[in-house]
Amino acid sequence: MKQRVKVIGITGGIASGKSTIAEMLDSLGADLIDADKICHELINTNDIAHEITKRWGSHLQDNNGKIKRDALAEIVFSDKKEVSALNSIIHPKAIEQIRSKIAKLHAKAATTAIVLDAALLVESKLIDICDIVLFIDTEKNGCVSRVQNSRKWPLDEIAKREKFQDLIPHKREKSDVIINNNNSKENTLNQVKDFWCQFITKK
Repeated sequence: MKQRVKVIGITGGIASGKSTIAEMLDSLGADLIDADKICHELINTNDIAHEITKRWGSHLQDNNGKIKRDALAEIVFSDKKEVSALNSIIHPKAIEQIRSKIAKLHAKAATTAIVLDAALLVESKLIDICDIVLFIDTEKNGCVSRVQNSRKWPLDEIAKREKFQDLIPHKREKSDVIINNNNSKENTLNQVKDFWCQFITKK
């Protein structure tokens, strides 16, 4: 009889390397659900785009009718109330899609494990559907340089966005396993492999 497939949630601060760890687990045989990608796609569905422009204005749509995410972020990340409003528009449908994907993967005989890469894993209560939660521990300097290299954000953008997320110590406390992402990529991969052997492939 097939063992119940475990759902692995990944949490940590902004630019801590959550997606990198998710990709490592994917390479080991897990099925990856990218919650941020789901949210980005949902933003441009008719219903949600309509709700966004109704609250914040039609100037947020480009010539093709797509929501300008940078302009939207500039508005919402200036006020906790606006962040909550955006989350209340997007999260219910995103969570519905995530639950549906997990159910389908559970039903597949080939599924070994499911990885849920969600920036707001704790805040959106998606943590409740995870069997194991990994916390990605990265020093602030590492996060800043990663943001500057990959996302081209201004220096104060991490601090600005982290104000609207749960505190890092709270996320750490809610986790089962800590992955130290402060050294080489090889070192991080070895920790991920150790985790995989201990929690996923052990008999």
